Amino acid sequence: MKTLTKMNRVGYAFGDVANTLTFGMTSAFLLLYYTDVLGISAAAAGTLFLVARMWDGINDPMMGAFCDKMFSKRKGEKFRPFLIKGSWPVVLCAILVFWAPAGLTDIQKLIWAYATYILWGMAYTFVNIPYGSLATVMTNDPEERASLAGARSVGGLIGGILPAIVMPMLLSLYADDLSKAYLYAITIMGVFSFISYLIAYRYTDEHIKHEPVPETEAVSFSATVKTIAKNKPYLCVAIASMFLLTAMLGQQSILYYYLAENLSGGVWLISVNSIIMMVTIGILAPLAGKLVGKFGVKKIMLTCFALGAIINIGVFLLPSSTYITLGYLILHAPFIMLPSILFWANIADCIDYNYEISGQRGEGVLYSSYSFMRKMGQAIAGFIAGMGLSLVGYTAGLEAQSDATLFGIKAVMFVLPGICAVACFILYKTMWTLKDKKSVSEVEEQAELAEA
Repeated sequence: MKTLTKMNRVGYAFGDVANTLTFGMTSAFLLLYYTDVLGISAAAAGTLFLVARMWDGINDPMMGAFCDKMFSKRKGEKFRPFLIKGSWPVVLCAILVFWAPAGLTDIQKLIWAYATYILWGMAYTFVNIPYGSLATVMTNDPEERASLAGARSVGGLIGGILPAIVMPMLLSLYADDLSKAYLYAITIMGVFSFISYLIAYRYTDEHIKHEPVPETEAVSFSATVKTIAKNKPYLCVAIASMFLLTAMLGQQSILYYYLAENLSGGVWLISVNSIIMMVTIGILAPLAGKLVGKFGVKKIMLTCFALGAIINIGVFLLPSSTYITLGYLILHAPFIMLPSILFWANIADCIDYNYEISGQRGEGVLYSSYSFMRKMGQAIAGFIAGMGLSLVGYTAGLEAQSDATLFGIKAVMFVLPGICAVACFILYKTMWTLKDKKSVSEVEEQAELAEA
């Protein structure tokens, strides 16, 4: 039975608008803020990000287990209330990240940066887990879940674009006092984020109700972690998501260098690429549910990863050309964006399966662990891009890089996504053991999974 209304999808999309407004600010501009405003060295800032990722490895599952305990005891709605409860802490912490008291010493600035960034990360996890879990109780229809995943992708795209528009304008307007530019920008993002959380709360509904779990049967963190090791579809999605983000963000980090150095003046393609991604998401998001209903998840994923790998390796072997690169950006976009959309629907299916094999849904631990794997993809992408440029001998300011350097940049640009696509193909070929589900009755029956 279809359960979602159009406004349910709109409301769910606004939830990721809210999430991504603060996440996009920290992802794109925090390093610049630390170095240009606080005066923290790039090396110290990089170490901070690495330490924060290590803390996420401990904190995210713990926060997930904490949320699970709260979810299991709730009567009525389990997840929607957290859109309100978690909204103001994440917004407040995000503002603190881009503000520091006057008169701090260099050591105090670094301590402030560590404290506020890690605190923001914990607040973000606290609201993001219930938001992600909400999709599992809005509908159990596979097509509708895919449509929710598409709505989430549209919301994330909007939330990611707004900081990229507002921040450069404010940096230009307050060129003489950059601290104001960052503070005003994050405050604007915070206000829009809070409003978006309110819209998400207003227009989403928990159509599938679960009874509170008795205290004697409360969610066990250790038991859920053990179950995750047996949940092959979940491991498939989590690891594949890490590889896909490594490909996407690694290529994004190297794109400017490839266009500037290998194509000598093709930097204008960065703006074109943004338009291509927006159009691709706009087309695929409303079609995702229908595609899943017609072809099934596994067939779509395997096709996208196979063609993505072929396109990347093919373009790597071709001469560097502006028009070839433009064609690549157009052709490659659907095969990397459609899996990115469907990952969110796949996670919801994995939570259903987790209940089948353990009797515990474990939304908190599963979503927080999945979130950590995505953060690892971000960290790996940055490491590969930075170390890759160093290893291939890139030197800033040269009129022309050496042939070996240009070859190395091109390899990172195309071979990295190609390798990641192959890895994702293997994962879905061997570990996605859920049957393709095309009706609610099949969802209720659940898929047979191979334990071996």
